[in-house]
Parts: sequence; structure tokens; C-alpha cells
Amino acid sequence: MLMRSFFSRLPLLFAFPFFLFSIALIILSPLAADNALAETAIHNDNQVHVDVSGSLRVRYESLHNPIFPTTREQREQNNERISTRVIVNTTVSYNNISATLDVRDSRAFLDNNDPTLGANQVNTLEPVQFYVSYAPTSLATINAIKVGRMELDYGSRRLLAKTVYRNATNSYDGVVVDATFSQWNVSGIYIQPVVRFPSDAASVDANERAFDKSYSERRLFGAYITSPDDNIKLQSYWLKEDDGDELATNNRDLVTLSIDYTKAFSHGWKGNVEVVGQTGTARETRAADDTLDKDVRAYMLFGYLGKKITANTFLRAEVDYISGDNDTSDNRIENFDSLFGVRRFDFGPTDVYQAMPRRNLKTVGLRSISKPASAHHVLLGYKAMWYQKAPESVDDFIGHQVEARWRYNVLPNLRLAIGGAYLFKGRGFERGDYSDNSAFVFTGAMYSF
Repeated sequence: MLMRSFFSRLPLLFAFPFFLFSIALIILSPLAADNALAETAIHNDNQVHVDVSGSLRVRYESLHNPIFPTTREQREQNNERISTRVIVNTTVSYNNISATLDVRDSRAFLDNNDPTLGANQVNTLEPVQFYVSYAPTSLATINAIKVGRMELDYGSRRLLAKTVYRNATNSYDGVVVDATFSQWNVSGIYIQPVVRFPSDAASVDANERAFDKSYSERRLFGAYITSPDDNIKLQSYWLKEDDGDELATNNRDLVTLSIDYTKAFSHGWKGNVEVVGQTGTARETRAADDTLDKDVRAYMLFGYLGKKITANTFLRAEVDYISGDNDTSDNRIENFDSLFGVRRFDFGPTDVYQAMPRRNLKTVGLRSISKPASAHHVLLGYKAMWYQKAPESVDDFIGHQVEARWRYNVLPNLRLAIGGAYLFKGRGFERGDYSDNSAFVFTGAMYSF
């Protein structure tokens, strides 16, 4: 029993020295960057620049009663988690060429055998970005060409995004070309989404590491376009994937088009609408014996109308309408596929809380964002949620969700946060062994350098 207790603490024992190392790195990195600048200036005639930046984040989360219907055999009633994330980003630039290396360490502790813990939360000591950027001086329309592994964050972030709240980020291998035509900004992309490893539950729970990789069988082509005033944003993507020797997929062959328009009115009013259509083919499962390609017809609508009600508070009403599917026996898939987008800013915290996926959902809600002082940021939110197509013999009302978050910049480079969410479950979610309401709280701190 004693040996078992000791070995169960090994991940923490290894994490603590790493934590101390991270603190030392944060303290010393500005000095190291200054020394690098001085050293390279001597040998390269002031043409080489080195920039080192990063952050350390620690967060505690606690959930009572899982949101989604489940059983006691599948998961426990309460879940706690401590997550850490260290980022060290180094960019070396020479004239119009730069190279970036971004190394991150994302870990989780104190987790009570939660089946939702996966590679989205744990990605140990991983180079999530390493790319070269070239800004040609002889081409008037081309602003930059990037080649390598990189994060991407486009438009509303509902289709292609890096993560902010979630502990592990999204990255992509490929080529991005940024250009300007008639004052419209255009980004053309050819990328292969990176799969995080390890992915098995035991390795993730032990914070083990393995290099991430992308697969040629899964690729994304597309363009992101913004108007000169940034009020119109267009996204068009073609996702093509096939099964490979090491990759099981849904064989998605999807074309997705997004039109996003924002309009500011007089007296502090502002509105936004995003319409997304999706078509193509896909399979219901990743199973090797599932060879039926089904037609995909899916869509998503988001909109808000808001007003600045005080000097530092913006209040808006918002709505989501996202296609869903409750019949896997037919030859059509109507569940919307959000590709590689994120959902925290629409539906609440992810990771331990999980939040609603962006499919088969109708919502109406209110959201306020306040900045009572430069160091404070307060978010309050409410949503009523329904299935767009409820499962058979299930009520379509999911429930009422309230959310709050307060951020406080204690120092310019030190931010504290506390928040939570509460789901008053409707009849559609009053199923399984945890039919009572869900309560979630989190607190954290992030130091940037």
C-alpha cells in the first residue's frame, strides 16, 4: 500500500521540479533575450533580433454533477482538476525572414478518473509551433508566406482557431499565404491538422509525452477574407480525409462556407450575424466496416444585437440555431461539423465543465461584458438551450445556463481569474444517474513574460 501511494505521487514529484524550472525560466528569460540581442548584434551588424516571450498558467476546476446524461459506471458524480500550462515562444528574425519556435507543456493533476480527460487537456513538452515566415519585398500584394507548424485563428473562431481556455491548443502543418487585394485581406491556406499524442487514457492520465503528428490523409484547403473595414469576414474551407494505416476517420469530404457581417449603429448599438453552410459526404463512424458515404447537409446561424448601456458595459442579446440529426438509419447527416473551431466563448467553459458542442442546438441568451476599471474584466451570461432535433422519446429542452467570470490584472504581467457556471437542467437532460443540476467553479492565475 505504501509503495502504491508513493508511485501514485510520482507525476506530482516530477511536475514540481518542472514547475520550479519554469519559474526560473520566466525570471531569467528577459535577461537571456537581452543577452541574445547584444550577442547577435555584435556578430550580425544589428540585423538579427531575438524575442522570447511566454506564460505560466495554473487553474483549478471543480464540477458537481456532469452536464450530459451518463451513468455511475461511466463516470463519478464529482470531478476536480488542477491543470498547468507553460508556454515559451522564441522568434528569431533577420530582415524580412523570421523563424518561430513555440514549446508548450500542458498537464493535468488531481483528476478522479474522469473519462473526459484527454489529449485536449494534456500535451506534455510539445513544440506546437515551428515555422518560417517570409515577407517578400518585391511582391506588392503578398504580405507574408508561412511554412511549418503553426496556430491559426480566423474570424469568429467557430471554424478554425487556437485555444484560449482549453489547456492544449490546436496546431496545423502546412502553408499560409497572406495577401492584400484592393484593400481586402486574404489568407490562403493548405494545412494538415495536427493530432496530439499520446491519446490513450492511461498515458494521458500519467502526463506522458509523445510527439504530435499530422497525416497526409487529412488536409484542409481554404481562404479567409476580410473587408477593408473588417466588418465582413468570409471563410471557405474544403476538408478532405481518408482512412490510413495509422488514422481512422469519418472520411469527411466537406465544403464549408461562412459569411460574417458586423454593423455598428448610432447611440452605441451594434449587431453581428454569421451564417455557415456545409455540404459534402461523410460516414457515421470511424469503424473500418462502415463504408457508407452519406450526404451532408448542415448549417449554423449565430447573431447578436447589443448596446453599450454604460461607459464600460456592453449588453447583448444573442441567438444560435445549429442543425442536428437524430436518425442515423437514413442516408443523410445533418449534424453541423465545426471543423477545428472552439466553443468556450459561446457555450461556457470547456475542459472539466465540457459545455455544449456546436451541433444540434438552439439557444437564446443575454451576455454582458464590463470593464469597471482597466485592471478588471467581468463577464455575465445566460442561455436557454434546446435540441434542434431531440433524440427519440426525449424532451427537446436542455436547460437554463448561467455563467460568470471575473479577471483581475494584479500586475501588468499577472492576471487572476475566478468564475463558474450553473446548469438548471430541463427535461431533455434530466436523464441518467446524475439528473440534478450541474454546478461548476474555477479559479486560476497566469503570469506572462
